[in-house]
Amino acid sequence: MSRKRRSLYGILLSLPLLVALVGLFSSCVTGSPLYLWKAAVGQAEILCNRKPIKEVLEEGDLDPEIRRKLELVLKVQGFARSELHLDTANSFQSLSRISRDAAAYNVVATGALSLEAHTYWFPIVGSVPYLGFFSRQEAQEHAASLEKDGMDVAVQDVAGYSTLGWFEDPLLSSQLAYSDYGLVRLVIHEGVHSTVWIPGSVRFNESLASFVEEQGSRQYLGSLENGKERLSRLDALTAERMEYRRIMHDTAGELQEIYTSNLSEATKMAKKQAALRHLKERFKKADFKLLNLESLLARDYNNAHFLSHLAYNSGTDYFAHVFDECVRDWACFVLRMKSLDRPPENWETTP
Repeated sequence: MSRKRRSLYGILLSLPLLVALVGLFSSCVTGSPLYLWKAAVGQAEILCNRKPIKEVLEEGDLDPEIRRKLELVLKVQGFARSELHLDTANSFQSLSRISRDAAAYNVVATGALSLEAHTYWFPIVGSVPYLGFFSRQEAQEHAASLEKDGMDVAVQDVAGYSTLGWFEDPLLSSQLAYSDYGLVRLVIHEGVHSTVWIPGSVRFNESLASFVEEQGSRQYLGSLENGKERLSRLDALTAERMEYRRIMHDTAGELQEIYTSNLSEATKMAKKQAALRHLKERFKKADFKLLNLESLLARDYNNAHFLSHLAYNSGTDYFAHVFDECVRDWACFVLRMKSLDRPPENWETTP
């Protein structure tokens, strides 16, 4: 039986289970009995369209730039396994051609005067602070329904996602539009999810993946020819990204103080809007040259944007501390992370 046929049978065999899960968990998950079914169909479409990258590379009419990027993905996969000790679970060994401009679309929401995420519960992965869709229109419709309830909402393009080793996750054609550095980061980030996942702890999982992505991509670039020159350019971009994160974190802290105060709701709303205006002023003063300042200023910020930012960039000091304790040895670091059954207490504030 061919690899493709084995994959197809695996999907068909799993669909009845997913249908059963719709009946069992739909009310807990989204209140819509169609949501899990649509998610299953969308995932099945991706998996059925997979073709091993090695076979794609044999296509005579393959665009040279696509060929180069596919070869890069395979190379980074090998690096992630051998140097970062990540269990890539055969992810990104195949390509799935899709018609979307993103892997998926996440809807993130919170109260108008809160930084606590509106959560959803799923079997296996536990509670998550977002809801993903394979259709931008469906994501926007769900976002609109939440906005009608007075919530702050953001719809975000998802670069990639992991099925946590349940399936052999393919590279998506939409991801080939990324820069080389973007692909390096993507492969490493998703490799972390295949290696470590603590159910119900999305902020920890995503922040861990972001930390390894940041450090691992630097190590990869440093191993290349002209590595020092590449890292020098990267350092300038990283400095601006760190400043951007600092401004976002500071504003999130300011908003949290407002929301937990004893002020009236009207006063809190007025102070919230003032804080968001001040956010853009801080972006202007930062004088970003590599980040797209025009795009940052054009965004209509609300609480949901801070939730997403914090979910991917919390606890950096904690992860750095553990990495240093391991003498910057990835095998030790990954083992430490895999040994956790829950996030350590105060991991987000550990200096």
